[in-house]
Amino acid sequence: ISRVLADVDKDLDDCDSEISRLQSHIIFLQNHRQRLEEYRGCWEPLRSPIRRQPNEIILRVFDLVCDMNELTSKKLQKMPALAISGVCFRWRALATSCPKLWSRISIQI
Repeated sequence: ISRVLADVDKDLDDCDSEISRLQSHIIFLQNHRQRLEEYRGCWEPLRSPIRRQPNEIILRVFDLVCDMNELTSKKLQKMPALAISGVCFRWRALATSCPKLWSRISIQI
């Protein structure tokens, strides 16, 4: 009986050790998964349809926005080109390369 109990105790210890090892591995995998999700999150916006649009189309949209001048922010309402140029590097480069966007004056009488 003592031998059987000793064998069972050893098996229980082995099970506990394996459970502990697997729990550590699960924690490692959960952390790894979280890092992969964060990494994927950095790349996902690059698939956005706006990134595939030619510069000419984007500039046309900018031109229309500046013509309508209906931004919701009161502070930027009179400066749509400034609002557009603050979105991202590409939009800033496009907006600053188009003098037409910066040559409008909005006067309310």
